[in-house]
Amino acid sequence: MTVTAILPVSSYDEETVGPAIRRIVASAVSGGDGPLARPRRDALVVVKPNWIQQSHEDAAEVWEPIITHPTIVLSTVDALAEAMGGIGTIVVCDAPHTYASFADIVARGGFAARLAELRRKWPQLGVECVDVRREVWTMHEGIIASRVRNADDPRGYVRLDLATDSLFFGRGSEGRYYGADYDQAGVNRHHRGRVHEYLISGTAMKCDLFVNLPKLKTHKKTGVTCALKNLVGINGDKNWLPHHTEGNPANGGDEFPEIDWRSRVEARAKRLAHRFALRAGPAGTWILGKGRRVGTAMLGDSDSVVRNGNWHGNDTCWRMALDLNRALLYGDATGSWRERGGRKPYLAIVDGIVGGEGNGPLSADAVASGVLIAGTDPAAVDATACRLMGFDPSELRIVARAFDEHRWPIATGSLADVRVDDERVGARIPLDAVEPAIPGGFRPHFGWQNLRRCA
Repeated sequence: MTVTAILPVSSYDEETVGPAIRRIVASAVSGGDGPLARPRRDALVVVKPNWIQQSHEDAAEVWEPIITHPTIVLSTVDALAEAMGGIGTIVVCDAPHTYASFADIVARGGFAARLAELRRKWPQLGVECVDVRREVWTMHEGIIASRVRNADDPRGYVRLDLATDSLFFGRGSEGRYYGADYDQAGVNRHHRGRVHEYLISGTAMKCDLFVNLPKLKTHKKTGVTCALKNLVGINGDKNWLPHHTEGNPANGGDEFPEIDWRSRVEARAKRLAHRFALRAGPAGTWILGKGRRVGTAMLGDSDSVVRNGNWHGNDTCWRMALDLNRALLYGDATGSWRERGGRKPYLAIVDGIVGGEGNGPLSADAVASGVLIAGTDPAAVDATACRLMGFDPSELRIVARAFDEHRWPIATGSLADVRVDDERVGARIPLDAVEPAIPGGFRPHFGWQNLRRCA
């Protein structure tokens, strides 16, 4: 039996959030044989929020449904500091979108100033805040205008190859993956034949405990983004990550749902434009931007037209996310692998006080869902999150396939074994008895409208 917890929390008030977080941390990681049972000066704990970008894609002042709330992060750091006896090191880190402003993210809710207060409260504890991206972009009209080298993760990076244990091995889509950049060759160099590798933050790899603080949101490529999908942010280079596959299901791709004149025209034009932009420098980028505007006017924008794998048929992105979970749980700092007995200690606390529905992850609308979800099994946590959003977890491959048998298992039991300590009803109940956080559940991304709801 795998147990998760749902805690009803209605606001981000520190006096409300703090005690709930302390209770979760104390029960999960301290005391007995927990990873923080014996405070050590060399202990390293990672706190990984969802800091995808500083605001809603279309509303610069809206951010609560997009990122993990600062009060959740700060309360977690404080609770961990207490469990660690005020010694060791806690690192808050993420790899946001390549064009996101890390400075603007940590300014939200006065996070940077409030973190400084925690450093004063715990003077013997090292408290760091790290952007683990290797590169930061500036964008103009939706096009990459410049690429700037970012400061490396202070603990470096680890190249981890899942090889034949990757969910991409044997899929037959080599050379057709799209990553974060126009340069398809980049992502396809890292996913070919028996090579399926990722560039993982050294801080994440070297930690003694990984605390995942995702946001409860819908997602255009995976249906939902929660604990499992949040591990995209431990990767130092987004162009090592396959996001979708060129083509449509008829030819083994998932870029578009079907073959029609629009998808043919768009796919052909996009390939030619990207190749030109890579060869022509700034002039190519300028022309690509103009072409994008024309294409949007003719074919529709991405808030209403399915493209780039933004639909329920995406068979690529969930594989990448589960590969990353295995890299975190079983990889080590030398680039080698531990077997089942060496699984990294892990805790997830999901910020569902305000969730995000609709066109997530960047244009999600706020939902007053009023919950925290906690657990030490990311698959069970996400299955619980699906039920709270009103979705059937068996319908979402990123969740359902996390329960598969594997050399390096993600789930610690089966989907049927999950039990939930639901404090909303004051009882431990089966997963399929969990009621949605709001009547009718969350509204999915428009590319996921046929997603089956909970029975």
